[in-house]
Amino acid sequence: MNEEYFDIVDEDNKPTGEKRLRSEAHATGLWHRIARVYLFSEAGGNIQFLVHLRSKNKDMHPNCWDTRFGGHLKVGESVESTVESELLEEIGLKLEKDNLIKGETYKRDNYPNREFVYTFYYKFIGEISELKFNDGEVQEIKWMEVSDIIKSMTNEPKIWSSGKDGLTQALNVLKSRLKDIKVSPQHV
Repeated sequence: MNEEYFDIVDEDNKPTGEKRLRSEAHATGLWHRIARVYLFSEAGGNIQFLVHLRSKNKDMHPNCWDTRFGGHLKVGESVESTVESELLEEIGLKLEKDNLIKGETYKRDNYPNREFVYTFYYKFIGEISELKFNDGEVQEIKWMEVSDIIKSMTNEPKIWSSGKDGLTQALNVLKSRLKDIKVSPQHV
């Protein structure tokens, strides 16, 4: 597989016009963009997230559970097209753009990995048995109640690619966005 090129941005998230290899951007602290999407459902008034076990071959957080899908923006890609292509590649999900809820954009400076993270939420209405692991990035998926995820992150933090503070923040943003959103069924 060929290594991806990224558009490089400055510390204010403005494009610099540079394009660099993923490995170079990560090794040298060059700012770049990623898109993350939380797939959720509401059952009995509770929010569940679709979590996935990352491939053992991933360079970051292999064999760890993750609450987010998505990836890096490649050269010339928009944030929304990245979300769309990553979900299709990772789990075979063709999303309805009207069901994509914009979350927050934030700056994450974990030098040398420096990223602007665009978050989204997607209400998944379908059967997870219909999803397909197309690109080898995902080993397994399952629904988990938020309280169970937080409990697991507290008791077994090393099996997760991120922590409970980030999940709690994401949940709060999702709840605030859901107040005004009407979601229609998608077709998988």
